[in-house]
Amino acid sequence: MPERGNIYQKLILAAQATLDATGALPDSLEDLAELSDLDVETVSQVFTSVDELRDGLIYQGVALLNDELRRGVIESGSDSPERQLRSLGRSYALWAEANPGLFRLIVEGLNQPIDEDSTLCRFTMAMRDLFERKLHEMRDRGLLPRETDIAPIMMVIHCIVRGANAIFLTRAFDPWTVNDPRPTSQIVCEMFDFFLDNLLAIKPVEPA
Repeated sequence: MPERGNIYQKLILAAQATLDATGALPDSLEDLAELSDLDVETVSQVFTSVDELRDGLIYQGVALLNDELRRGVIESGSDSPERQLRSLGRSYALWAEANPGLFRLIVEGLNQPIDEDSTLCRFTMAMRDLFERKLHEMRDRGLLPRETDIAPIMMVIHCIVRGANAIFLTRAFDPWTVNDPRPTSQIVCEMFDFFLDNLLAIKPVEPA
């Protein structure tokens, strides 16, 4: 009998393969058992329901996305908060495009009430804290005027991220994007770069 950890990973990978191929999770634990070449009793010792399986896949997706975001910041090769934010945006968009099934699970989870101790809550609040920290660094380094109010900028970023998420999920039937020849990741990156370009163009308020 394989160890529980190995069984867990085998089930996650089987479910992810099905998600990538069909856009949906296995309908039941029996289906998951068949896909994994395991018996139902073994599967039910790891996951008691398809909802638990979904949570496991979300955890997997968030872990992989976090790894990609960290790699993107490191590979920016700079301590400039502006360059790090641009690299973060590119990493996010490219990962979403390369992992549509996992990304959809994450976004659908974020669009529902979230438990405070959940993987998704920790992920989205960590992203919020990272954006806020980089904006403060930009202001402290003089990239933004010292009187810049960070709070409304944070809400704009929040809306941009949610808008980007929606584009990835709906562009195939959204009249605004369905005929756009650009890859979705390019649309999202250009949108985020446009935001940062205009943010950096803000000039200090001149004394009256």
